[in-house]
Amino acid sequence: MFSVHRVTKKSEIQRLFALRYQVYCQERMFLDARDYPNGLETDEYDATAIHLGAYGPDDHLIGSLRMVRSTEMKFPIFDHCVVNDLPKDATSLEFIEISRLLISKRKRTVIRTPDTKAPLHPEAVRKDFADFGISDLLGELIRVLLVHSKQRGIKYWFAAMEPSLIRLLQLNHFNFHPIGPMADYYGQVMPCIASMVEIEKQMMTNNK
Repeated sequence: MFSVHRVTKKSEIQRLFALRYQVYCQERMFLDARDYPNGLETDEYDATAIHLGAYGPDDHLIGSLRMVRSTEMKFPIFDHCVVNDLPKDATSLEFIEISRLLISKRKRTVIRTPDTKAPLHPEAVRKDFADFGISDLLGELIRVLLVHSKQRGIKYWFAAMEPSLIRLLQLNHFNFHPIGPMADYYGQVMPCIASMVEIEKQMMTNNK
């Protein structure tokens, strides 16, 4: 019912930026819409990032994330969070940061109608992620991210996420571990890290 793939065409990447504007500036108001008069939310990390898009029926763009890489450990998370206890067995190019992970509120009914009950405990995750099959879409975004990470020799993922999203990903066997205190980074989030080795083991166990 939906698909996830890498986005490379300029016109398609601009659709991602427009979706980000919709979510970050209009829906959740983390960013001031006046700073983006062209209706495209973008920053200095986008030029070298790998962008993934999630599409529903009739090519509706319903979600996205980006993979930020760096040769000198310059990641967005370090601009906003205090990060401790980094692994010592990887170089900068063996890390990525998952950021701009989002699903449009206006597109969620494309995935599942509102009267369908979500197969998750509502007290465990943020309601708008649990509704409308969002957990399935998040899982597919992460699975495609895993493929692209393996192709590039990535060992670890950084992410700054709300605790409710961390719990939702854990329910889908993607464990992220805190590496610093909560921070105000487009809402209250926790800096986290995930090991590719651990995630692959979790997926293999889950598929048995």
